[in-house]
Amino acid sequence: MPRASTQNARPALRRLPTHPSRMVQAVVSHLLPLLFRGQGLEIRNGNAANGLARAFAAQQSGESNLLIAFRHPSTRDPVVLADLFWNRVPEAAQQLKLPLARPIQLRFLYDRGIPIWAGPVIGWLLQRSGGIAIHRGRLDRPALAQARSALAQGRFPLVVAPEGATNNLSGEMAPLEPGVAQLAFWAAEDLEKADDMRQLNVLPVGIQYSWRQHNWRALDARLNALERHLGIRTADAWTGDHDTARQDRLIQIGMNLLKALEQLERLKPDPEQSFSERIGAYRLHGLAKAEAHFALRAVGNLQERCRRIEQAAWDRIYREGVDQLPPLERSLADWEAREADLQLTRMRLVEHFTSVSGHYISDRPDFDRFAEMLLLVEEAIGWIEDKPWHGKPSLGPQRVELRLGRALPVRPRLSQYRSNRRESMQLFMQDLEQSLVALMPDAPL
Repeated sequence: MPRASTQNARPALRRLPTHPSRMVQAVVSHLLPLLFRGQGLEIRNGNAANGLARAFAAQQSGESNLLIAFRHPSTRDPVVLADLFWNRVPEAAQQLKLPLARPIQLRFLYDRGIPIWAGPVIGWLLQRSGGIAIHRGRLDRPALAQARSALAQGRFPLVVAPEGATNNLSGEMAPLEPGVAQLAFWAAEDLEKADDMRQLNVLPVGIQYSWRQHNWRALDARLNALERHLGIRTADAWTGDHDTARQDRLIQIGMNLLKALEQLERLKPDPEQSFSERIGAYRLHGLAKAEAHFALRAVGNLQERCRRIEQAAWDRIYREGVDQLPPLERSLADWEAREADLQLTRMRLVEHFTSVSGHYISDRPDFDRFAEMLLLVEEAIGWIEDKPWHGKPSLGPQRVELRLGRALPVRPRLSQYRSNRRESMQLFMQDLEQSLVALMPDAPL
């Protein structure tokens, strides 16, 4: 995510309404194959297109309502899924002789912050593709009510990313947010109150990116460039087998980044701590400083804490009636906005280091994991230096594989939900997590 420097308080963020347009959807669906061809991205549908064709046919015939929960490893996921839903699934339905009654239209949740950093054009496209903007750092009742209503009515499947945000790793999943379970149970209750006998199914969708060719020479060249940039020893000084050497080099690069951030924060690390332990200490320190600034309680997991910090910063940057403030109060509001943006940047740095670790590669030292971790480190450097890191040479074109898991029925769980809501939601999220993990690399179809 690019960094934007805030100098002045701005008018409050307005709610972005959902304005679906079949014309926009038709234009985008025709452009997507051209986009993928230009990027060299190969799409492999696995069992997803056929399975979703059957699910959409059942949904359109009134047999079931659908909530689609997808893995979110990349910012490219929305366009990959749009191609799946709008192009691949209709083609599969024709081949399976399952004619769809109408073109596939969806409702999906997206972070209200995306149009801020991605630009108004992306925001416009999200609105007209069926998007429901939600403030993730607070209880956004209007957005949740809209999503709940869409899911209960069932005319349009609802699409959500249970991880909440990208982690840029195809082989490791971020903790799931419980909102998907709550929406599913709310909608199931609404169906029962309306004596609506339709089933409500949650469909897990796995997304995995990989490189079509394993260009180790390009990867080593980019490691060399990072080492030169950071002023650390070159590859010639490393010994041992290639995988171990590359892993050690990445850890050394990460350690140099971490040392710079520790100096910035005046942190004195324990020399006995491992790399992972020092990263954890830095994360906690950064979150604690931002939370102290906004007088927030340090509760919840890392994602939840980051979202609350983000919302607190937005509340000070985007303010009601800011243009009507007298000059002195306006100057103080601008000052507060700049300080909030600084804390937001601190939180973003913590987020960038969330996925940086040594175990991701040691668990499975293949090209894809090395490349993903390399890109994460390059992105972190670009963020710190406030300019994009243009890694060269190219690692080559990628492919993306899509997999569909078994449907998780919701209505049979309602009795348990009524007796113990917390436990039933936890069990549901555990089942969903297991389903999504089973769709990750090396898991059988």
